[in-house]
Amino acid sequence: MRFIGVATQYRMAEGLLAKRFWGLLEFYLEALSSQGLAYVLLPPQGPEALERILPHLDGLLLPGGGDVDPDRYREEPHPRLGEVSPERDEHELFLARYAAEKGLPTLGICRGIQVMNVAMGGTLYQDLEAQGFREIQHTEKSPPPALAHGMKLVAESPLARLFPPSFRVNSYHHQGIKDLGEGLKPIALAPDGLVEAVALDGHPLFLGVQWHPELIKDHWPLFGLLKV
Repeated sequence: MRFIGVATQYRMAEGLLAKRFWGLLEFYLEALSSQGLAYVLLPPQGPEALERILPHLDGLLLPGGGDVDPDRYREEPHPRLGEVSPERDEHELFLARYAAEKGLPTLGICRGIQVMNVAMGGTLYQDLEAQGFREIQHTEKSPPPALAHGMKLVAESPLARLFPPSFRVNSYHHQGIKDLGEGLKPIALAPDGLVEAVALDGHPLFLGVQWHPELIKDHWPLFGLLKV
């Protein structure tokens, strides 16, 4: 059975303990389990600890969450920038760069694709609507599993084994890829041209998607790509 490390999300504890607690929404765990994958959660910790853990993993999952600090790609904050977490950014950028360098199979979802892009030197739109993307709805207001817009595959990739050339996806993000990171190629686009999926040339699986497949059971086989 393949053993997948999953970067954690966080929430603020209520009451007297005003601290973050690190965990993961259950949808991701259900999706991984459905594909016969075992998993371990990876909260932020130092590079030395991670370098001892990561060689024992068969794959990595970078889940959704808040915004990446634009300081990470040398831009000033936009007025519509959401909450950022320096600790989470540092943790996940280290994971993404390690995975890219070592050939560790990696799947990034929503924030995850954005982290992967920034890790490879790319940049982000800090707010899609404010920066000109108004043609389609990227920040879906309806609850899952509502499908917000269509998407088209534009390059050969593992996605072609799972999906038709055009299909619909959900959409719960206000940021997106602007300049692609080094070595990344776009493999799917939204109707307005926004990059919806990327892959790293020459890597066994360094795949990021902008939608949330964990919320669509028919898309759970996407997690099975981590079995490479």
